[in-house]
Amino acid sequence: MTRMPMRKSLQSDRRSNGLLQIRGLIACFGLSIGSLATAQILPPMGQSGIPVSQPAASSLPALPSDQPIAKLASAVVNGKPNSSVIKPSTREAELEARIRELEQAAAQRTAREVSLEQRLKSIESMMTTRASATVSSVGTQVPGAAGAVDPPPGEEALVPAGVAGGTQAPSPNPSLPAGNLPDDAVPGYDAVETPQGLPAASIPAAASTAAKKPDMPFTPKLVKGYAGVGPGFVISSEDDEYQLQFHNLSQFELRQYNNQNMNPTHSTFGIPRQWLIFNGRLTKPIEYFVATNWGFTNLNLLDAFVNFHYDDRLQVKLGRFKTPYTYEFYAEPVNGLINPERSMFFNNYGPNRDVGAMVWGQVFNKTTDYAVGVFNGVRNGNIDNNNAKEIIAYFNSRPLEKSGIDLFKYWNVGGSTSYNVYNGSARPEVFRTNVPYPGDPNVSPQWLILNPNTQSFGSQKLWSVHSAWFYKSLSLIGEWNSGYETYAKTSSLMKGTHVPTNGWYLQAGYFLTGEQVTSRGVVQPLHPFNPKGKDGLGAFELGFRWAEQSLDKSIFGFASDKKWTNDTNVVDLGLNWYWNSNVKLYIGWQRAMFGQPIQAAPGATPSASPSYWMSSSDMLWLRAQLYY
Repeated sequence: MTRMPMRKSLQSDRRSNGLLQIRGLIACFGLSIGSLATAQILPPMGQSGIPVSQPAASSLPALPSDQPIAKLASAVVNGKPNSSVIKPSTREAELEARIRELEQAAAQRTAREVSLEQRLKSIESMMTTRASATVSSVGTQVPGAAGAVDPPPGEEALVPAGVAGGTQAPSPNPSLPAGNLPDDAVPGYDAVETPQGLPAASIPAAASTAAKKPDMPFTPKLVKGYAGVGPGFVISSEDDEYQLQFHNLSQFELRQYNNQNMNPTHSTFGIPRQWLIFNGRLTKPIEYFVATNWGFTNLNLLDAFVNFHYDDRLQVKLGRFKTPYTYEFYAEPVNGLINPERSMFFNNYGPNRDVGAMVWGQVFNKTTDYAVGVFNGVRNGNIDNNNAKEIIAYFNSRPLEKSGIDLFKYWNVGGSTSYNVYNGSARPEVFRTNVPYPGDPNVSPQWLILNPNTQSFGSQKLWSVHSAWFYKSLSLIGEWNSGYETYAKTSSLMKGTHVPTNGWYLQAGYFLTGEQVTSRGVVQPLHPFNPKGKDGLGAFELGFRWAEQSLDKSIFGFASDKKWTNDTNVVDLGLNWYWNSNVKLYIGWQRAMFGQPIQAAPGATPSASPSYWMSSSDMLWLRAQLYY
C-alpha cells in the first residue's frame, strides 16, 4: 500500500523532468528558428534595406519556458524589429534618425527643383510678353547708326546707312504688370506662379538643371526690341542682331511728246515704278533684301537675295539682284539719278537684274569696290533657257581718296565686263530711247525693231569703262560701252553674225543751293521746302546728259534699213527740285536725234511705206518721286 504512492510520485517527477527537457529543447529550437528568421528579414549593415544591426542572442530577453513559439517568432514583424519584444540599440536609433533626415532632404530637394523650373518658366514668359509689347509700340528714341544695315552697292539710297535718332533705349511699357503674369499671358508660353524668396543668383543654377530642349524642331523666342522711323520704318531687336526695314519708292510722271503722229507711242501719264522694299538682317552677318515693282503695265519680283556679310572685304550674295555691269546701274540708285532714267545703251543692252551668285566687297581700306558674279544670262529674267551661264565682273577705285587732296578725293575710275552664250528670242527686239528693257516700249520712241524671225544665238560680249567725279556741289559722270551681240535667223541658226555695238554718255549735275555731294543717293536739302518760311525753298540741281548708241550696219540683215536707223543721240536738260529727303520733282526736256529718218507710224500694211516719218522727237518730262 505504501510502495504504490512512492512509485506514482517517482513516475510523476520523471514525467515532469521529461516534459521540462522537451520544453527546453523546443525552446532552443524556436530560438534558433527566430534567429534565422531575423537574419533573413533584416539584412546585415552595408547592404540595401533598413540599416539595422542583427540582434545578438544575449540581447534577447529571457522567456519563460511555457511561452509559445509564435510569440518568439513575433520578435520580427514585417521586416522591422518588434519593440515589444526586441529593444533597439542606440546605434540603431541613430541610423533610423539619419535615414529619416536623408529622406526629408531628398523630398525638399525635389520640391526645390520643381520650384526653380517654375520660376524659370515664369521669367521666360514675362520676357516674352514684354518683348512683344515693346515691339508693338513705336518709339521715338532708337539706337543710332551702329545698328544699321549696310546697304548693298547700288541701293545706298534705298537702304539708309543708319536710323536717325537718339541713343537711349525705349522706356518699358507702362501697361505691363509689375508682378507675376496671369496664366496663358502669351500663346505658346506658360506663365506659372513665381516661388517666393528665390534669390536671383539661383536662376543660372535653375537653368542648368532644367531639362535640355530639343534642337529640332527649334522653338524661337521673342526678344526685346524697338521700333523707329527715319527714313523708312524699322523694327529691330535691342542688340540690333535682328532687323526689318520697310521702304517705299513711288514715281508718277507725264511724258508729253511734240509729235502727235507717233504710233504706238503717245503722250501719257504713267507710273514707271512702284516699289515695296523689305530689307534687314537675321543676325548681323546675314542680310536680306526683297523688293516688288509695278512698272507701267507689269508687276514683277524686282529683287530677292541674301547677303552673307561676315567681312567687308569678302561678301557673298545669292538670289535675284542687280548685276554688276556699268557704273550708272550698279553704283547709282534709281532714286538718286541726275536724269529720270539711265543712258540709252544700258536701257537696251544692260543685263539689268538676274538670278545668280556673286562675290563682292571693298578692299584697300575701302577705296576699291569689286564684284564677280555668275548668272543665268537672261536679260532681266528669272529662268535660264540653256546650260550656259553669264560671267559679269565689276571694278571701281577711288585712288586719291586717302591722299588728302580734296579736289580728287571722290574721283572714281573703273570698268565692267560681261560674257554670255545665249540662244533664244532677241533681247531687246525693240530699241528705245528712254525705257529700260523690258519696260513697256509704247511710252518711248522706237528707233530700231528687229524682224520677227531674229534670235540671239551665240556669244555675247560687253565691256565698259567709267569715270565719276564729285566735288562740292558738282557731279560729273562719263561712261563708254562697247561689245557685240550674235544674231541669227530662225531658218539658219548656225549662221550667226556678230553685230558690234557702241555707246557712251556724259552727264553733269550741279546744286544751285550749295548742297555737297560725294556720290549719288538721297539728298538732304540745306533748307527743306516750307511754303510758310522765308528760306524753305528746298534744293535745286541742274541736270544735263548727252548719250549716244550705234550698231554696226550689219544689223540691217535682221531689220529694215528703210524704216529704222542704227544710230541715235539723246540730249537731256532738266532741273531737280528736292523738297526734302523724301520728295523729289523733276522738270526736263529730252530730244532724240536719229541718224536717218525713221517711221513715226507704220503704214496700212507691213509692206507699205510708213504713214509718218521723223528725224527727231521732243518730249516734255515731268516726274514726281516719293521715297521713304
